[in-house]
Amino acid sequence: MQIGKLLDRFLEWSFQRKANLLFKRSKKMSIDNITPQEWDSVRQITKANHDPVNRPSHYNQGKFECIEYIKQQLGSEFPSYLEGSAIKYIHRHKNKNANIQDLEKAKWYINKLIEHYENL
Repeated sequence: MQIGKLLDRFLEWSFQRKANLLFKRSKKMSIDNITPQEWDSVRQITKANHDPVNRPSHYNQGKFECIEYIKQQLGSEFPSYLEGSAIKYIHRHKNKNANIQDLEKAKWYINKLIEHYENL
C-alpha cells in the first residue's frame, strides 16, 4: 500500500474516531447538545484535512477519489485527460483571483502525468 493511501486511511480513521468521541456522550445526536468547545474541535479537524489542490473535499465523498474513478473509466486515454486538465488550469489562471491555486492545480495534474509514465 502506498504511503499516501495509508496516510489517507489513518486520517479518515482518526477523524471518525475524534468525531465519535465528541458525540458519544449523547445517544441522541443533536446540534443542541454540542458545546462551543466541541464545535471548535470539529472545525479544527475539518480545517486540518482541507486541501483544495491535492485533496478537494468535493472529490472525496465515497470510498474512492474521483481521479481514481476517472483513471479506471478512461483506461489508456487517462494521460490525455491529465494533459488536458493541466492545460485548462494554465489557460484560465490569468482570469481568476485564485490564479496561484489554478497553477498549483496544473502542477498537480502534470505531476500525476509524470507519475503515470514512471509507473508504466
